[in-house]
Amino acid sequence: MRRTLMLASLTTLALNLASSGGTAPLRSDTSRAALVSLGREYSDLQHWAVAIAEATDTLESAEHARVLAHHLAGVMGPLEKGFENTTAALSTSQLEQILPLWERMVFAHAGFALLQERASTLGVDPALHPSELHDLAHELSVVLEFAAQIQQLALAKLLTPAPVPTRLT
Repeated sequence: MRRTLMLASLTTLALNLASSGGTAPLRSDTSRAALVSLGREYSDLQHWAVAIAEATDTLESAEHARVLAHHLAGVMGPLEKGFENTTAALSTSQLEQILPLWERMVFAHAGFALLQERASTLGVDPALHPSELHDLAHELSVVLEFAAQIQQLALAKLLTPAPVPTRLT
């Protein structure tokens, strides 16, 4: 819950910066690299989600399922920091340019926080049935796919040069 509130606060800050119309000092543009890195994190985590979903198809041991759930929660941890770094790398004008997409990304990351919390809980649940972990891995995979699509759209929008109005005289 704390992570969700932190993501909501980060979103509010980003929205306030984007709507303030203020200018930011000149700095090197690391936003594209940060977005690409975030996309790699999604891809890496997607591999984990698929592997865990496949492993839980035949898994019968609650202990093995708990270990996998605990490990999944651990590999999800850096995703929050990657999102924070990407948000920080975006300038105010870039946020304005991709704001509707970024709002969707915030919701996806709130979902990641909830799924990570659930994975942590499953990692200590003595009554865990492997199908519960399978369902979690499937849900994570769906959210990752959604976030990856948003990330690609945001990156494409930032890479597309803004149209320059032409004057006919």
